Amino acid sequence: MPSTRVRLLASLAAGLAHAALVLFVALHLGYSIGPSEYSILGMGWRYGGLVVVAAVPTWLALRSRLVTPLAALVVTTGYVLWLELTPPGPSFHDLAEFERLAEPTGIIVVENGLYAVHYMVDATVWTVGFLLLGLLEYAVRTEWDRLPAVSAWPAFPLSDRRARAFAAIGGLLHAAVMLWFAHRLGVTLTGGFDWVFYPYAAVGLWLLAALPLYLLTRYRLFAPTTLLTAFVLLDARAEIRTSVDSPHALYVGGWFVFLGIALVAGGVEYGCRRLRRRWEL
Repeated sequence: MPSTRVRLLASLAAGLAHAALVLFVALHLGYSIGPSEYSILGMGWRYGGLVVVAAVPTWLALRSRLVTPLAALVVTTGYVLWLELTPPGPSFHDLAEFERLAEPTGIIVVENGLYAVHYMVDATVWTVGFLLLGLLEYAVRTEWDRLPAVSAWPAFPLSDRRARAFAAIGGLLHAAVMLWFAHRLGVTLTGGFDWVFYPYAAVGLWLLAALPLYLLTRYRLFAPTTLLTAFVLLDARAEIRTSVDSPHALYVGGWFVFLGIALVAGGVEYGCRRLRRRWEL
């Protein structure tokens, strides 16, 4: 069994190789994503995100034999590279071509491309989705004995205190990543009410993750966290092919819709479980 240090080094190496591959393809296609294009913070967020999004699934696979995050990473990266490298390929145009201006503007519009760039910008969101996938796999594999065992972590259900702490931390991670991503995309509320919108969204995004995680870790209700995972991954996937209007604004502003769907699904699962137990009796 490899030591913790070996697993960490292997995970970091996988993350660096993943980042190098995506950046190589993007630079080869002519995208302006070199270090000179960004501030130190912007470069760290983009390049570091490409490292972390691959290092985390690799660590989960080596540490706990969780395979779904790594499989999802391989599929996602392959999908992005397939979009970039298959015809018609990206084409670059000056904005003047579309506006029928006599002089070039210097503003470049890319058609049929930027998938790798969007993936790089969205890497932190993908990381959250892969973490949720790993959590679900762990919960499922510890629930059913027929599935292969995973390395020992605390078994579900957790005590109420530990479940609350776990859900609170998970909610904070989800809210921080999604709000940061919204800020980078320029998601705002018309009328200059950002000072209301972002606190409202922060509380909502925390609840959107914390409640499903609590129901999973305390009561082993799988449906809410399964839907949360799907929401996060679908949000990230939609951003890969978006152009101007970001679907992430709906996720941030309409969090109560997604939370309602997750809680209803949890209620249905709980009801079905109660009926099954009564039937078995």
